[in-house]
Amino acid sequence: MQRLGNWLTSLHFRLIVGFTLVLAVSLVGVSLYVRYSTAREIQRLQEEVERARAQRIERVVAQYYDDNKDLAGIEPMLDQAKWLYNWTIDVTDPKGKELSLVNAKAAAAKASDKRVGWEAYKNLNERSELDQRSWPHEQERLSRYTYKIKDHDKEVASIEMGPAALPGSIQEPAMSQLLDRVDASLLWTGMVAGIFGIALVSLLSRRALLSVGVLRAAARTFGGGRYSHRVPRLRPHEIGELGETFNSMASDIQRSERQRLNLMADVAHELQTPLSNIQGYVEAMKDGVMEPNDETLDSVHRQVLHLNHLVDDVKLLSLMDAGALRLNYEMGSIGDVIQRSVSGFKAKAQSQRVTLCADTEPDLPLVRIDTARVLQVVNNLIGNAIRHTPPGGKVTASAAPLASGGVTVAIVDTGEGIPEDVIETIFDRFRRVDPSRARATGGAGLGLSIAKNLVEAHGGTISAESRPGIETTFTFTIPARIRG
Repeated sequence: MQRLGNWLTSLHFRLIVGFTLVLAVSLVGVSLYVRYSTAREIQRLQEEVERARAQRIERVVAQYYDDNKDLAGIEPMLDQAKWLYNWTIDVTDPKGKELSLVNAKAAAAKASDKRVGWEAYKNLNERSELDQRSWPHEQERLSRYTYKIKDHDKEVASIEMGPAALPGSIQEPAMSQLLDRVDASLLWTGMVAGIFGIALVSLLSRRALLSVGVLRAAARTFGGGRYSHRVPRLRPHEIGELGETFNSMASDIQRSERQRLNLMADVAHELQTPLSNIQGYVEAMKDGVMEPNDETLDSVHRQVLHLNHLVDDVKLLSLMDAGALRLNYEMGSIGDVIQRSVSGFKAKAQSQRVTLCADTEPDLPLVRIDTARVLQVVNNLIGNAIRHTPPGGKVTASAAPLASGGVTVAIVDTGEGIPEDVIETIFDRFRRVDPSRARATGGAGLGLSIAKNLVEAHGGTISAESRPGIETTFTFTIPARIRG
């Protein structure tokens, strides 16, 4: 019972029901149109047949009058036409009274000896009148046709004729029977077409939904934690594209999950070093092995600062990943930002005997930036350059306008450089050129990743180029922004 209920609510059943409804509406519409068109064509055909019969009778009567100069003796001929067509045929004088044979002879005697001129009103609006009477044997509209017989311009007689139900005559089948047969044919055709159509839709939709079932099973498997699961190539084309999109999404999620796990492991590893140092200092002072003097407290303080800096970086990355980082935009000068950063690192550069200078053009355009965050980017790049530049080296921070109205910033150092196999991943989290040296100098491998995210948050790009042993250049751009 549950299986039946699931099928009744399935997409397969809904497709079948939807197609059935569309087919039913289409068949009803086609049937109504065909019935209406057929009825009009039957009526038109019936009128043309009756009109042709009336014209033949009119010509016979006119020819008879033309040959005999009266209508005497024409009744046997008209009786044959009556029984042949099942019509009534009435001959009347100009006053509407029925002409007998005598009246017909008298009318002929009074007429001129000249040849009778007769005319038939070929225009239906002129020669025929529709009679709306319903005969007892059928409910059809019957036509009555009237023709006038003239001797020159003088009317001598008129003929009124039309379909009738003569007693004892053999009735012709009603034309309306054709409509009933057309309706029956449409009904059977619709039923057969509906059965085959439903069967075909059921088959095709079932084949298409098999691919949907594969996607559904893959989604369930993927949702269960098997991030390596992928779906095979599917058909039709749209379902195949959906499968490719699913595989692409699965790859992205798998990569993100792997990065998340690596991030957790890296964070735990990075936190472990300062925590272990702090624990060691505290236990040593507690056991009396080490005196809590200024030097010891300074060491603990440095470890706490390093730990706090690491936590702040991880928190900042988490905010950027969640899209929750808010930037306080203002129109600012990149040149001022670079000068502030260079001034802040002067002492550190001098202590490491590294030359640090700023080279900014005087007329840099103002751009819409979060000054504090851009300063953080420049600080990360300059601090990273100083750490990797040996004594006697040089670090230069420069800025120049872009043709598009923005600004490009370049940090160039004459340090050790970055190997080719590392430079493409240099902006990944916890990625270090030399892990042991970076850890010794306090780097956690998050600075460049943070810089990349902050630059992209401003709509810019960042890149790195290096010639190992000669120089390394980090370049980022800030596009022109309109005050919002």
